[in-house]
Amino acid sequence: MTVPQQVESDDYAQGMRGRRLVQIARLVMAAEAATAVLYVSHGDWPVVGALAAGALLAAACLVLSRRGHANFGGAILLGSLTLLSSTLMWISEGLHDVALMAYPVILIMAGLLGAKRYFFILLACMLGFVAWLSLATYAWHTRVDGMPSGGGSIWRDTTVILLVSAAAVWIVIDDMQTALARLREQIGKFNESQAHLAYLAKHDVLTGLPNRALGHDRIEQALRQAARRKDVLALLFVDLDNFKSVNDMLGHSTGDEFLKEVALRLTQAVRKSDVVSRHGGDEFLIGLVDIASADDASNVATAILASLAQPFFVKDTELSCTGSIGIALYPQDGADYDTLLRQSDIAMYSAKESGRNAWRFFDVAMQAHLQQGLLLVAGLRGALARHEFELHYQPVIDLVSGRLLGAEALVRWRRPDCGLVMPGMFIDAAERSGLIVDIGAWVLEEACRQLVEWQQSGCGEFTMAVNLSVVQFRRGNVDEVVQGVLERTGLRAGCLELELTESTLVDDADTFILALQRLKALGVRLSIDDFGTGYSNLSYLQRFSVDKLKVDRSFIVRLDNSPQDRAIVDAIVQIARSLDLVVTAEGIEDASVVQALIEMGCAQGQGYLFGKPQPAAEFERLLQLPDSPHARRRREQDGAFLPTGAGSLN
Repeated sequence: MTVPQQVESDDYAQGMRGRRLVQIARLVMAAEAATAVLYVSHGDWPVVGALAAGALLAAACLVLSRRGHANFGGAILLGSLTLLSSTLMWISEGLHDVALMAYPVILIMAGLLGAKRYFFILLACMLGFVAWLSLATYAWHTRVDGMPSGGGSIWRDTTVILLVSAAAVWIVIDDMQTALARLREQIGKFNESQAHLAYLAKHDVLTGLPNRALGHDRIEQALRQAARRKDVLALLFVDLDNFKSVNDMLGHSTGDEFLKEVALRLTQAVRKSDVVSRHGGDEFLIGLVDIASADDASNVATAILASLAQPFFVKDTELSCTGSIGIALYPQDGADYDTLLRQSDIAMYSAKESGRNAWRFFDVAMQAHLQQGLLLVAGLRGALARHEFELHYQPVIDLVSGRLLGAEALVRWRRPDCGLVMPGMFIDAAERSGLIVDIGAWVLEEACRQLVEWQQSGCGEFTMAVNLSVVQFRRGNVDEVVQGVLERTGLRAGCLELELTESTLVDDADTFILALQRLKALGVRLSIDDFGTGYSNLSYLQRFSVDKLKVDRSFIVRLDNSPQDRAIVDAIVQIARSLDLVVTAEGIEDASVVQALIEMGCAQGQGYLFGKPQPAAEFERLLQLPDSPHARRRREQDGAFLPTGAGSLN
């Protein structure tokens, strides 16, 4: 029993004892007063006095009870009744007096009104008095019993005692009935509470669906049944896409209501015999029992995605939702719950990687891909610790003059077991694992440090472009990281250009705009990489105050052969010029493309025509820096001397 329940029970018991005291005190006072009146008519004044004193003490007990001293009042009432009965026996007929019948009634009252000690103290006093009275009357002869009362007196006294006893017993019975009714009520509440606790232990509080434990049990039962019947069972792992944005933008209360609606739609999309449970967060498990083939599972998955695609209306807000579903089949993908759960989870991540809002069946290749991904992440962690990353630099040139304007820093992984690894092989894994934050910070600092070294060697004005990942923005401190690098390396902010993809800006524009404004306040330049491959929302160009657009190479490589690509590039250039933005064309490999870009008004370009990404030592040859550490080492080796000043590629 909890402390509040114990306090409530004690208060109830105390209140019941108080009510009993008032009832019995009134009863005793009335009986004693009535009996005293009857004895007045017979002139038996000692008895009248004793009865009157008892009635006064009963009245005092009522007063004490009303003032909150129920225990003290009860002790006075019980003590006065015992003393009164004993006195009447002493002055009247002794052990033959009907007052002896009052002793059992007093003991009953003691049990009703007081603690156990009252009962045993009074019982001891009564036994002691009876013994003393017997000795005084029959052994010591110090007193003599009074004259026997007449039949009328005995009937009168016996009737009073019986009425008082009956009333006391009635009070006991009434209290017991009240206590039993209260006990039945408490037992009913306890059973309801136990049933509710059992329900909560097995169901999700928010959605009312079976929770992970109950879902596990029910799917295990379905698996045993499928094993006996040689049936097929499908386990669907459903994960909501971008649910976090609902919580972030509309609050957790709206997110909770949204999850309730999702749970309802999932339940409606399957049969009553199927199992739907909330696995945790925005993840749900669905067990499809007794299906004929994999087609049944794919049909249900398609129906679920279609149901989720319908608009949700939560708190007067229309929301949209998509999901990614992984499907594992019994018995071909696994024979137990844990295996099927693992396989369906892997398939779900495969659905997410395919673009989300999709379902995928598990296959062994997915598991191999996942294992490779885990090994890749472990390798990336080790690469950071062992300093296995290096930067290669690709020149950015002025298309008209051929003058070298800057470079783009591109990370490479020199893996001891397989040589140089291109970023396309590990960047996605780095972003999923969050390691891109540490890798990106190293790239930024190393690129800025290298540029400062080149500037100190005499390269003059030069711009270094560094790519930023969306994950770095989501950490919320990218501006602090950039500012710290600029302060440590001493690089002028205007020489640093940060490249962002369109998807980064569109993904959470309201969040990123503040970070971009802080970056602009530092004085760094901003460019949008791979422009034209994403949403190409022109309003973002003004909102984010970018300085440059980099046209994706997919448009540039087909520029000579595709009128559509030429039109797209021309449109991008014209839009950029109207917004006073610089345009850089990526992936230039042919001289004819250069001429076409110049005619369109494109100012800058980069690509294999001008130079592949290359290590710092090789890139310095384009810069023609006589005072650089690499140039000094070359002079020492071959005695060569290079002229000072930034290079030209023409």
